[in-house]
Amino acid sequence: MKEYLVKPNYNFFAEVDIPGSKSITSRALILASLSENPVILKNPLFSDDTLHMIECLIKLGNKIMISEDKRFIKIIGNKKREFGKKTLYVGNAGTVLRFLLAYIATGTGEIVLEGSSRMNLRPIQELVDSLRELGITIEYLKESGFPPLRIISNKTKKGTVKVSGANSSQYLSAILLSATCFNHDTEIITTNKIISKSYVDITLNMIEDFGAKVEKTENGYLVKKGKYNTVKGYVIEGDMSSASYFLAAALITNSTIKLNNFFEDSIQGDSKILNILQNIGLEIIDRDDTSITVKGCESYPGFSLDLNATPDLVSTLATVALFANTPSELYNVANLRIKESDRLFAIRTEIKNINGSATEFKDGLKIIPKETKRYTGCSIETYNDHRIAMSFALAGLRIPDIVITNATCVNKTFPGFFEEFENLYAGGVDE
Repeated sequence: MKEYLVKPNYNFFAEVDIPGSKSITSRALILASLSENPVILKNPLFSDDTLHMIECLIKLGNKIMISEDKRFIKIIGNKKREFGKKTLYVGNAGTVLRFLLAYIATGTGEIVLEGSSRMNLRPIQELVDSLRELGITIEYLKESGFPPLRIISNKTKKGTVKVSGANSSQYLSAILLSATCFNHDTEIITTNKIISKSYVDITLNMIEDFGAKVEKTENGYLVKKGKYNTVKGYVIEGDMSSASYFLAAALITNSTIKLNNFFEDSIQGDSKILNILQNIGLEIIDRDDTSITVKGCESYPGFSLDLNATPDLVSTLATVALFANTPSELYNVANLRIKESDRLFAIRTEIKNINGSATEFKDGLKIIPKETKRYTGCSIETYNDHRIAMSFALAGLRIPDIVITNATCVNKTFPGFFEEFENLYAGGVDE
């Protein structure tokens, strides 16, 4: 799908299915590959990112079998973790690159990690420096501080490591996931404030579910050397980042939407989107353990939010802000500049392209809403960024003639997004 023309719609009823969480699927694939037991993952996400992870883990000697209906993955880990000499391609999947770097440090081998041209612009030095502290040899093959990389691992040699949290929580998550299988107990000393900390919380929850021991210390964490051996089956929650688009769609169109695979007791920080939208007018009509029905409203106020812990919500909330009654600010998210795109620049640029008003700061955005009729439809440049595509599709529910270019970029995290989006036109008018 090269383009998707969004049709305006208002005051409707719809039902959508949310895919499995990308964050949880990615972590579960690493944990299952490190496990002593075969592990079955239920409700996994199959997207560009997770498929890159699966392909790389298979090349590293893990046996991964996918059920015909794609509802289950069975993983038999490579217990010896003798990887040999290989080249792995990670696409534009920062999660895959970072998690694999630490995973490779649990074994032996000479591995080249390479990705797309955009991946080669995404900094990796802080994680590389940490793994070098542990005794892993890592070489930059082009520009210092950036992929591609060559990792020469003969397992870790030291038990203390400093990890920066300044640019990505995934550096810490990568080491936490694999540290149980390092050669020593591992003392992790965190430097700088950890951004996107909610994702570290996901990591810690899952590590404990899989049977490892992590102790919080004054300066970071202590991970005991051991084995992952308690889990044989693991259920992956619906993705709360993906759910955010449909919760927001209900709010901005005064519509009723039922979301399936929406877990009530989610471990994902992005589940906060529900409370954020409730505070400005979204109403919960019904919910149970794995679904929720919500109703929007005719009008709602602007908001000011520190989204440092949940930066993936910024693009969704930027669209919500376009239709508020008063200005909104989204701040403390400077790390969005090193995502799939410079996301702050991309959001501000495309808001201006629809005749909206947005100011871009070093670490955030201010959005001044207009009457909906003053916005103008246009072709939205997605910057090959899935979140730009999905968030501006929401704007098209209120603004005629919005066309999402390069619509297939949503395959990174939500391949079925536009199929589910079509369900917004199938349910009829909300009574």
